[in-house]
Amino acid sequence: MNMVAKAKRPWPLTAKVPLAVVCLMVVVGALLSHQVVSKLDERQVQSFDDLSRSYLDGLASAIGPSVLREDSWEVFDAIERAQAGYRSLRPIETVVTNADDRVIAASDPKRHPIGAEYDGKQRSGRDGYDPGGDEASVQRALAYPGRTAGTIYARFDTRHLASDRRSVAIALALSNSILVLVFAAAGWLLTRKMLEPVKILSDHLGAAKDSAKEIPNDAIAGAHGEFGDLFRSYNGLVRSMHEREDLARRLARERRISILGRLASSVAHEINNPLGGLFNAVATLKSHGHLPSVQQNSIGLLDRGLQAIRDTVRTTLSAYRSDRNPRVFEARDLDDLALLSAPEARRKGVSIRIVNGVASNAVTSFPSTPIRQVVLNLLLNAIAATPPGGGVSLEAGLDGAVLLLSIRDDGDGMPAWAIDVLTRGAPLPPPDRSGLGLWAASRFVADMHGAVSVQTPSGGGTIVDVRIPSRRERELADVA
Repeated sequence: MNMVAKAKRPWPLTAKVPLAVVCLMVVVGALLSHQVVSKLDERQVQSFDDLSRSYLDGLASAIGPSVLREDSWEVFDAIERAQAGYRSLRPIETVVTNADDRVIAASDPKRHPIGAEYDGKQRSGRDGYDPGGDEASVQRALAYPGRTAGTIYARFDTRHLASDRRSVAIALALSNSILVLVFAAAGWLLTRKMLEPVKILSDHLGAAKDSAKEIPNDAIAGAHGEFGDLFRSYNGLVRSMHEREDLARRLARERRISILGRLASSVAHEINNPLGGLFNAVATLKSHGHLPSVQQNSIGLLDRGLQAIRDTVRTTLSAYRSDRNPRVFEARDLDDLALLSAPEARRKGVSIRIVNGVASNAVTSFPSTPIRQVVLNLLLNAIAATPPGGGVSLEAGLDGAVLLLSIRDDGDGMPAWAIDVLTRGAPLPPPDRSGLGLWAASRFVADMHGAVSVQTPSGGGTIVDVRIPSRRERELADVA
């Protein structure tokens, strides 16, 4: 498996670029060599054609009358003089025939005797010089007005031209090979040098998955131009990342501290709400404790209020989970809420009217503590929003398996942020506002799968309606 993975690993640029340079040099060298050799072939062919034409022209002029008379000695003598004058052309043999292709004279009389038939086409082969060949053949027809007197056939040694051609090709191959090796080595060194900043940046980017680190200053000092700017930009990015991480950690820490502070404030708020009524009950006991009815009502109020505080603390300790065995909601809980909110109402000069539509003997499955907290928070908020001389009303009733609560005040209307906290489940009220009671009430209603709606009548004031389903209704909803 590892061998397969290694085989599929791409080549590094330090190998790809020199290899590309080598391939490019090979192609360029091959093209240049081909062009040079082609030009050499053209020059050799042109030079041979010029010399051979001059040789044939001179020989034809010298033997013309002798061919007509078929004077073999004159023709042979002209052939000897022509070969001596054109030694650089290196003639091998020259044969002169008559119109019937019978030998008149030849440079080698023993091989081509006078009068013998000469098959010039078969012997001469291709007319002209073939680059790279060891021999070249040419012929010239001796034409006179009205008839053809004969033909000159000549063969030349071209091994020296072929040798020159091979020498040039070998020299080109060697020079190209040396250049390819030099350029490949230079390409590898230059590429490695040029890509060294890329490798540094790649290593730092790969290590950035765990913890981004800045590129050392000595590496930046060795990089110039675009790579230097790139390194400095990368270090700036790393510093920005570290600053953002530090800022995020500080914000998270401050957020936790803020949440803890608001949680403590919320708990203190929920415990402080019933304390006024409880102290009022204690004061009543001190003043009228000798009366059995007052004693019984005040002690009951103190007992239920302390149970509510205990349930609030338990709920907070269990991370906002309701107590497993909560006390069920009863009609007298609403009467307790009227007594608990009465001291604050008297202080503000606000009247409270409670319409309790829950029968005193009704058996419900609603949790008492969260409902008491919700109603008490809403009542105290309504009292705080109502000007002196105004009134606050609470109406409660059962609609089948749903508890209906409606709190109305004569204030100036609930602000938008408070409505968001209460009805839309906003995480927390704005830092410059109070509203912890509304936030706690919203959480309690949400935990009981209830719903809150707020109305602002045109005549002024605010109406807060709360619908809380029974425990059985919540269980059926969860099953569905």
